[in-house]
Amino acid sequence: MRPRLVLLLRIGIALLFAVIAVRVLMSEFSSLSLAEVGKGLTRIGWGAVGGMMLATMAAYAAVATYDSFALRYAGKSLSLRRSALSSAGSYAISNLLGFPLFTGNAVRFWLFEAWGFGAGDVAIASIAGTIVCNLTLALIAGISLIAAPDLVTRISGLSAGWGVGAGLAITLLAVAVIGLAVVGPRTLKLGRISINRPGPLLLLQLPACAIDYVGTAAVLYIPMSQILGMDFLPFVALFSIAKLIGIVSNVPGGLGVFEAVMASVIYNVSASDLAAALIAYRAIFYLAPFGIAASAVAVHSLRRTSRRSAPRQPSTPSD
Repeated sequence: MRPRLVLLLRIGIALLFAVIAVRVLMSEFSSLSLAEVGKGLTRIGWGAVGGMMLATMAAYAAVATYDSFALRYAGKSLSLRRSALSSAGSYAISNLLGFPLFTGNAVRFWLFEAWGFGAGDVAIASIAGTIVCNLTLALIAGISLIAAPDLVTRISGLSAGWGVGAGLAITLLAVAVIGLAVVGPRTLKLGRISINRPGPLLLLQLPACAIDYVGTAAVLYIPMSQILGMDFLPFVALFSIAKLIGIVSNVPGGLGVFEAVMASVIYNVSASDLAAALIAYRAIFYLAPFGIAASAVAVHSLRRTSRRSAPRQPSTPSD
């Protein structure tokens, strides 16, 4: 019964956040026409599009290391080339489709099986990567709330004191977990899975996750940078909080929830330009990598099939 109750709770939370997000988005964008959104997209410009693509590539370059790091925690080795295919491929596919347990992990399992890894290795790669990067996001969001507690006021209407308190709680919890992973017990248990304590190796993956999040934030910041009236670092703080709320919402990809948070806080950008920037962000960071990842996995599948079906050459006897 307990797993079923947890599932029902998560669905309930997702529905609640989705309803709130729809109300906010209707309030902010209901008066927009498709023509106005189209004009907003044309104002972004090709230079900004190029910058958004570069920021996306930087974020995915960091993502490419995730599975390699995770398997090192378990005492195994995965080349960076294979890690790039499994990490970035599963990340891009689950980003767009949601439900990473059934989408991204299915891709990861299929690839890992061909490379001689098992279901336990898939679980380690998925869980370790998720935990480490959520710790990084929590650190960024927590420090941001401490440094700029007025963000909570702008998002929720609560006093700045709530922002400081929440920031301290999130930061201390993240630091405690990181400390436990670096200098804690030799073996850590994640449910039914036991892995070696990451140790100092964790301190190498945290910056990779930070590059991922900063690069992702840049994808949305670039098309609005000239009209936003906000420097990049404060925007990263806002972006991280919106991203964290999207994750807590349990809505796949934070779709709608993330946009609602951004729309409720950003005042200096017109509705058409904000809608255009959010659409461009989703297209460049979600749709384009999904197409590339699906193509890469398909090519890998074809090569794997052709190797299996190719007739074996008779061996040449040695002299």
